Amino acid sequence: MKKLILPFLILILFLQLSPAFSKSYFHPSINQSFVLKENGDVEVEEERYFSFSGSFSWAQLTIYLRGVEDIDFSGVWSIETGEPLSFQVEEGANNKSLKWFYQAENETRGFKIKYILRQAVKRYQDVAEFYWKVLEDEHAEVKNLQTSFFLPQASPELLKLFVHTKAEPGEIVFSPDYKRVDFYLSSIPSDAFVEARLLLEPHIFPLLPLLAENRYEKILQEEEKLISQGPQVSGLTVFLSFLLVLGGIFYFLLFFYYYFRYGKEPQVDYEREYEQEPPRDISPSLLGSILNQQGASPSIMSRAFLATILDLARRGYLEVEEKEEKKLIGKKDYLNFTFTGKGASKEKDDALLPLEQEVLDLLHRISKDGKNVSTLDIEEWGKEFRGDKSNFLYFIEKWGEEARSFWEEHFFPLLDPISEVKKTQFFVLGMIYSGIAIFYVFFALTSGNSFWGTFLVIPFIPLTLFLAFLSQKSLSRWSREGALEFKRWQAFRRFISDFSLMREAPSILLHIWDRYLVYAVVLGVAEELLKNLKLYAQERGETLVVPAWYHSGDAAFTLASLDGLARLNNFSNRMENLVHLRQAVSTSTSMGGGFSHGGGGGGGGGSSKAG
Repeated sequence: MKKLILPFLILILFLQLSPAFSKSYFHPSINQSFVLKENGDVEVEEERYFSFSGSFSWAQLTIYLRGVEDIDFSGVWSIETGEPLSFQVEEGANNKSLKWFYQAENETRGFKIKYILRQAVKRYQDVAEFYWKVLEDEHAEVKNLQTSFFLPQASPELLKLFVHTKAEPGEIVFSPDYKRVDFYLSSIPSDAFVEARLLLEPHIFPLLPLLAENRYEKILQEEEKLISQGPQVSGLTVFLSFLLVLGGIFYFLLFFYYYFRYGKEPQVDYEREYEQEPPRDISPSLLGSILNQQGASPSIMSRAFLATILDLARRGYLEVEEKEEKKLIGKKDYLNFTFTGKGASKEKDDALLPLEQEVLDLLHRISKDGKNVSTLDIEEWGKEFRGDKSNFLYFIEKWGEEARSFWEEHFFPLLDPISEVKKTQFFVLGMIYSGIAIFYVFFALTSGNSFWGTFLVIPFIPLTLFLAFLSQKSLSRWSREGALEFKRWQAFRRFISDFSLMREAPSILLHIWDRYLVYAVVLGVAEELLKNLKLYAQERGETLVVPAWYHSGDAAFTLASLDGLARLNNFSNRMENLVHLRQAVSTSTSMGGGFSHGGGGGGGGGSSKAG
């Protein structure tokens, strides 16, 4: 039994003390009025509300005597009942304390406190000043503070109020009659005093001794210095600011390291000036997808689309015929594609890649009679919108992605895998840094806990974002196989576009020129190839082998027929322009342009004559 006595006593003591340990309070509101008298005294009335958690029986207010001759406490009253409360005043070496008594538990109580600040106003030659901490240095958290100053007379020529506090800025209101000033603050932390500096005309205090000194300019200089100094900054803020600055510098330098280490193109042992043969026998759709390092370019894939149609014709799926459409003024030349019936069965044609089958199926869908489809039909279909993109742009983008994926799956990676990993890492690191920096700057500025180092962080945010997005291009590089493939196709492009190189080719070129034409369309040099073929045949005195798939307007295919075939380049340009123009009018892009009909609302114009 005796063994149970000590634990029992400890339990009783704990139960008695636990409420005290859990006691807390804050001020929902404090309302103050400072009535300034002509003799320099200030009558103060405060309504302080306490929200108690736990049991409380007394409160105390201690005020330093700095800046006043004396403080006279008049008493404390309960706001709820209006009854005066018991209180006592204690004097210290440099302060006075007011302590009052009550009973409260888990409730909100209000107390009215009255006291007088003796000789609190200072009267100088050019200004009268009341400079006072209206809220003491140490206190519980204050949710709302309202402070009012009542003047003995109107002060229209000089009425300024400066409020010093670590709390967020509030609101200051001047009365129209220049006899009252109010300010409001909220969310004042427990370690934040509130200090008011009220500047007035000196003549409104006739009973106050006049000090033989001009203070106005000096006071304004002091306030300007306080503004320039800003709030006190915590050591953590300084540390984070410089850490983020160093992080921004590191990210900037890291970009160049990554670029020279992972972004520079690999050295490839290939020095040939030109290639007389296509480097690889591939579909033009695949060639279009590998000519741009960043991915399948819609502009290049629009040329690959036309080249695929020609290749389908060369392989017997279509026949191409040159035609013209008569208009009221002039005519418009176009190409007509006739289905031969090859590949028309519902069974899969193993001779065609899925990419090529997509184009053939699309032509069948566009065709109005199921037998023919023209470049005019394709353009008409391509201009129609599907959502915020045209039909052609929607098809080309999807088709290009499929072509790029097909190449990577069946041949080799076009881009260096290590560089792609580093590019992603660099981008993610930039996003993380930018997010942290934006959050830090926003928090520091809005909390008033910033300093000049905080502003050094700001330029690194757009710089980091710029480098992060720039890295998506600059840190990509070809794989060694991809770089070699690209160089070889560029060498072939030089060969078919430069007559000085082509003239060295063997005569077999005149028999396989239509195969070269398909690739020339993708490479954007179809017109140059046709001109060079014409010169090549004339110089050698030989004729071109007539392609069975192409029918010109002439009775027989001659060198002059190449001029008509050159219209392929015009159609290719129109389809490429259609991609650019539809991209430009899309809300998902921020830049771009193209050529279109209409307009006339711009400046300039006029006419010209010759005689």
